[in-house]
Amino acid sequence: MKPFASLLSLIVLCALTVSLRSTHAQKTPWNRRLRTSVVLSDRPALKADARPGSLDPQELRRLGLRPRGAGLLDLSHWPDEPPSPATVLPDELAAAMAELCPAETSSEDLATYSQAIVRYSQKFSVDPWLLAALVYTQSACSTQPNNSYGTGLTLINVGMHREHVRHGVYRFGVYGGEGWRRRELVVDAFPFNRKALTDPNANLYFAAAFLSVFSEQCPQIDQAFDSAPHRHFVSHFVWGDRVADTGPEDRVLTARRRLLKSHAETNRRSRRLSGISFVSPLDGFPRIATSGLGEPRANGQRLHRGIDFASETGEPVRAVASGIVRFAGVDWERRAHIALEPWGALLVHERHMGPKGLFVEVDHGGGVVSLYAHLASYDIQAGQEIEAGQQLGVVGRTGVRDSAAHLHFGLFKDGEVLDPLDHLAAYVFPPTLTRRGQANLARPAKKRRVRPQRHRRKLLR
Repeated sequence: MKPFASLLSLIVLCALTVSLRSTHAQKTPWNRRLRTSVVLSDRPALKADARPGSLDPQELRRLGLRPRGAGLLDLSHWPDEPPSPATVLPDELAAAMAELCPAETSSEDLATYSQAIVRYSQKFSVDPWLLAALVYTQSACSTQPNNSYGTGLTLINVGMHREHVRHGVYRFGVYGGEGWRRRELVVDAFPFNRKALTDPNANLYFAAAFLSVFSEQCPQIDQAFDSAPHRHFVSHFVWGDRVADTGPEDRVLTARRRLLKSHAETNRRSRRLSGISFVSPLDGFPRIATSGLGEPRANGQRLHRGIDFASETGEPVRAVASGIVRFAGVDWERRAHIALEPWGALLVHERHMGPKGLFVEVDHGGGVVSLYAHLASYDIQAGQEIEAGQQLGVVGRTGVRDSAAHLHFGLFKDGEVLDPLDHLAAYVFPPTLTRRGQANLARPAKKRRVRPQRHRRKLLR
């Protein structure tokens, strides 16, 4: 009887297997899925079987995810990304990258990067400004990173592509009217392995090639793998086949806009206040606001008196209009505001700082004052005259307890708190347009110990 039951079970299993229909994704001629254990708690479909655990802070930063999230609910609010100049010279690209890359990045390294970016972007017909933005967002312009995410300047994930690179040829699929068709791209200039990818030239060569591949596969690959809505194929460079969040894409495209802004130095004007026309306090606009005016702080003990811009540590913070610096110093444990010279501000320990941390106030005349808080440092002093767009300092997280680095911006008229969104509308998306979710790391379910029945009854009493 037992052999007969086993045979019957096998027949039923085979019948079920045959009856299952393969999904659109299973029919694709590859399987490149990266970081599938990352889920977002505001996407029920992705967390249904996941047990959330803490996500490593480094992983949060690498993936562009924040504890409260920062992705637009309706992507149609984004304007078209600015076009690239018809031609770009390596020295011009290097100069623009110098505005974003850390100060310790040498001019020799920037020259090497820019020459390779221009060369390989032309070879694979990709946007050099997009490739340069990847260098900044993925590795902060360093060739040293070699971790679980990837290797080298653009953090290329070898495991994602290894099975598709054979004998100097990258094999991939492109969807046509009759299904997925195999395509090939010659990538034989360098070997494809971790050691080779630490070389800037090899890394940028393959990064440009992979961007070219993803551009050919979109948008069909998004439909095949049920990706989260996003705007640009660069998302796949980070996530692989299935894009789970727009955070990395936003960071890359923001960096690209900042590069183009540094290259072209163009400004848009926004709504006037007392005859004052404002410019953006951060490069690469439009930017995302992660919190707005009036939101509770310190467990409801106080209200937010401005807006927070999603931004990166070290970004230049600029005056929104010309004026005179009214204050530059530290918020001293909520008890006093102490004016300090730029060098003196660097000596104050963060444990003594109140919520604003290091901050700057600029008087624009007519009773209008702007405020820039949580700075890592500033370059100006009280009484100094400044121009619109002039750098005041850099983004940091001084005075911040829980959040990542960001710029807090406030606007006042005769001492009255104004909503900056009313006057910087051209440069920022309000928090009401963004999605907020807690990023978690899925953990395998632990085996539960089965208690005796009598103990269960006790627990239910």
